[in-house]
Amino acid sequence: MKKNRKGQAKVISTPGLDKVTTSIPSMLHRAVVITLRNTGARISEVVQLRWEDLDKSEIQFPKEITKNKLDTRSIPISNDYFNLMSTKWKTEWARIKGRQPTEKDYIFPGRFADSHISSRAVMYALTDAFERAEITGATSHSFRRTQLSKLHKSGVPLKVIQSLSGHRNLGTLQRYLEVDDADKRAAVTLLA
Repeated sequence: MKKNRKGQAKVISTPGLDKVTTSIPSMLHRAVVITLRNTGARISEVVQLRWEDLDKSEIQFPKEITKNKLDTRSIPISNDYFNLMSTKWKTEWARIKGRQPTEKDYIFPGRFADSHISSRAVMYALTDAFERAEITGATSHSFRRTQLSKLHKSGVPLKVIQSLSGHRNLGTLQRYLEVDDADKRAAVTLLA
C-alpha cells in the first residue's frame, strides 16, 4: 500500500474499480479513468492522448508522450470502449468545447486553449472518488498496477504484458505485479 509517497499503489478489485469509476461526477475525469482501466497506461500518457491516437481497434501512445520517450506502443481496445469514446465522450467533448474535435485536439481537454487536462487535476478527482469508495492506499497508479496484475493472474505471458505496459525490462514489470496469499497457496498445491 502506498502512503506518503512510499510503497506501491494498491491493487484494487474489479468491484472497487467500478465503485471508484461511478464515484467520479465529472464525465471528463470519468473518461480519463475509463481509459486508465482499459489500457493500463500511465496517467501522464493518457492525459496527453489526441483524437488521432484513437482508432477503432487500438490506442497508440506516441513515443513523445511515453515515459522516457523511447518507443511508440499500441494497445488493442474493445469495441465497447471505442464506442463509448467515439460517441458518448466525443459528444460531451463537443458540448464542453463548443465545437467538434479535430484529429489534433487532445481527447481530454484542459482549461486553456490547446491544452490537456493535468495529471494533478485527475488525481484530485480520484482522491475524492477513493474516499467515497472507502479505498485507502490507492493512487492513479493503482489502475496500472491493477490491470497489469490482472493480466498476469489470468495467465497472460510476461512478454505480452511487457509489450502492453511499455516496460523496458521484465525486472521492472515484475515489481508491479501483485502476488497475494491465494497465489502462493495455489502455487504450493502444484508442488505436491
